[in-house]
Amino acid sequence: MLWQTTCFRWKLHFDKRNIRVLPEDNDAFGRLNWRAYVRYSEEGEASLMETLGFSMTHFYKTQKISFPRRAATFEYLSPVSPDSLIDIETTVKKIGKTSFTLSHSFFKKNSEDSERILSAKAEVTAVAFNDQIREKVDVPVELKEALRRVFEHTE
Repeated sequence: MLWQTTCFRWKLHFDKRNIRVLPEDNDAFGRLNWRAYVRYSEEGEASLMETLGFSMTHFYKTQKISFPRRAATFEYLSPVSPDSLIDIETTVKKIGKTSFTLSHSFFKKNSEDSERILSAKAEVTAVAFNDQIREKVDVPVELKEALRRVFEHTE
């Protein structure tokens, strides 16, 4: 698998390529199940955070801040069958005071070098939540700055 942060047409994003679609990722009709797209979104977010220099548990360990999902939308464009490959592209869509939104694009293909076809898109908003005081809080400054650096390259 190829992991990289690339600049593609002036769009800085996280890419993960050639994820094999397994039979258990499909529904009874042979199409990629929505739960797989949720998992791919989580993988895109975790990988983007790691690319920015943070583990998924960094802010919880240091500040008791977690990032529960506040909203998620998925748009399905083309069915994906078992044995296909999926590429994920994750970009920063919006940075707010207490939340951020990531955009995920999922591309299907038949082989590592074949044409990519956009199969689905997702936007997921996570909110900074302090588990000690049980309230939403500002996105930690170091994360906000790192997200902004990525965001500025996507505009």
